Amino acid sequence: MKHGLAIALFALLPFASGAALGAESGATDQPPAPSGPSLPAKEHFIYARKIGDKVDVVETSSRLVDSEGGSWYEFTSHSPEQDLVLKLDPATLIASYSEVTSRAKNATLRRVTTVLENRNPAQPDEIVVSGMDSLPYTLRAFPWGSRQRASISFLGTGLGGSFRFDLSVEGKETISVAGRDVECWKAQLSLGGLLGSFFGRSYLWYSTDPPHYLVKSETASAGPGSPTSILTLQSYSAEGTGE
Repeated sequence: MKHGLAIALFALLPFASGAALGAESGATDQPPAPSGPSLPAKEHFIYARKIGDKVDVVETSSRLVDSEGGSWYEFTSHSPEQDLVLKLDPATLIASYSEVTSRAKNATLRRVTTVLENRNPAQPDEIVVSGMDSLPYTLRAFPWGSRQRASISFLGTGLGGSFRFDLSVEGKETISVAGRDVECWKAQLSLGGLLGSFFGRSYLWYSTDPPHYLVKSETASAGPGSPTSILTLQSYSAEGTGE
């Protein structure tokens, strides 16, 4: 779902995506919120991605997992150059585990990140995420329609307020995808300071109706001067509820 966005930010800020400590357990010490986003028990997305003249497909699925050790949403995403597995807290959609397999011409790399401890509860105007790979998924928990702005901080960077993205909701916009019109919240993601002038702005469109899934994104495909990566939803299906 987020491949263009993560690639662009990871290229500029490599410490962001692997912020948390890696180990065997996915538990955190932050108690779950009293209520969280209600996602379907199963979802399936197909996106078309256009980077310059290249067009390919990104396929994403999710499912609610219940076990004796707890429950979580498991997201898997596949594209020609990357596979992603995430375990998201059902109350906050913060990823406690991520596994990224990246394929290039001369190498295949796998990066596993596990959050062992989270001592950084979100402030009222803040969204805390565990890495760039999970950011577009965690943003589904943003209170769309009731808040217009938030700052985004990353676990484990050790940089505090010096490394934050700003999310601002610009309003509603209807996007035509897969033969139908979907009303969306259009949001802008930006980074302040000198890095912001290199990174530029990204735009994200989330459905106004719950469960607030990503409908479209426009981001840099890599570093400064790279072509825009446009991700557009082609199909979406859901089964059951996560309640």
